[in-house]
Amino acid sequence: MSSLPARPDLDQVRTQAKELKRAVEQGEQSAIYRILKSHPKFAGRPAERLQGWKLGLRDAQVTVARELGFPSWRALLSEVEGGSATRWKSDGSGDIQSRAFAEARKQRHRFCSTDHFLLALLNPPSPTPSLEVLDELGVTYQSVSERVAKFDRKQKRKTGVSSTPAYSLILGWAQGIAIGMGSTDFTDEHVLLAIVYGDSGGESELVRYDIDPDEVIAGLRSRGVPIPTLAPPVAPAPFGPWGPWVYFPVEDFDAVTRELAKRHPPGTVHWGTNRSKWKKDHWYIQGEDEIQMEEIVRSAVKDKVSVEVLPNDEAIELEKSSAPRRYRSRPVGS
Repeated sequence: MSSLPARPDLDQVRTQAKELKRAVEQGEQSAIYRILKSHPKFAGRPAERLQGWKLGLRDAQVTVARELGFPSWRALLSEVEGGSATRWKSDGSGDIQSRAFAEARKQRHRFCSTDHFLLALLNPPSPTPSLEVLDELGVTYQSVSERVAKFDRKQKRKTGVSSTPAYSLILGWAQGIAIGMGSTDFTDEHVLLAIVYGDSGGESELVRYDIDPDEVIAGLRSRGVPIPTLAPPVAPAPFGPWGPWVYFPVEDFDAVTRELAKRHPPGTVHWGTNRSKWKKDHWYIQGEDEIQMEEIVRSAVKDKVSVEVLPNDEAIELEKSSAPRRYRSRPVGS
């Protein structure tokens, strides 16, 4: 039998649980007695049972719930809220995750990532607004499969599939969008919105597929799908042609990157750096040809003579030829 008042105040009940937790932490005997009397883990047990136990808020909540005649805190909330409060379904994303992993296994890929989420959106068990919008924009299951095949090497034998950081980001973003939009259900549209809003170097993830993210938003909105108030990211400027590769000693890495970031901050022009595979103890840096890369590097290094500049194609060949082989070559006819 519940001992709640006729008009229970949820905030007051929550406060009682917090106060009980605080009182136990301060060693108040009356609070400890309440735990020993009502908490299901300690009821009827000796006081020594509590020694070394750090009471958490959940323990305090269940104690208060039991004191009020409820078997659990969840049952108490259900009674107080009277079914009026909607709650997030934490297992709602299981369907799209299973479908994404199924696509990765079908492609015989080792990892499940953004591409496999997109394949799952294009192959739903029944028609969805996401499928309609992507089809309207000319994105098909076949076209994405062909693109994925260019970048993901198939495994020779079927083995397990693991997720990538990109997979986790998309899933987290999708859940955040669903919760932020006040939805209790998790749909394909939340995943598509996560891919649209996913920031890949300052632009939407969908730009890689030559899709205008604003058109996706317009298509979803026209089908009655709730849309975040913020517009999706768009690259500030397209990539320009790449300039030469500039090599410099490893000990000058911090000085070079600091100088480059000072003159061309992130979000302006595109540049990147990595350790050289053919030139020992050197890094290379490359960027759009509008960057005066050689002049910047020479201004930052200690030894100007140590800097070497190579044309784009020549540097790529040198790096590729010096890279370690990941796969053994098979004899012809084997």
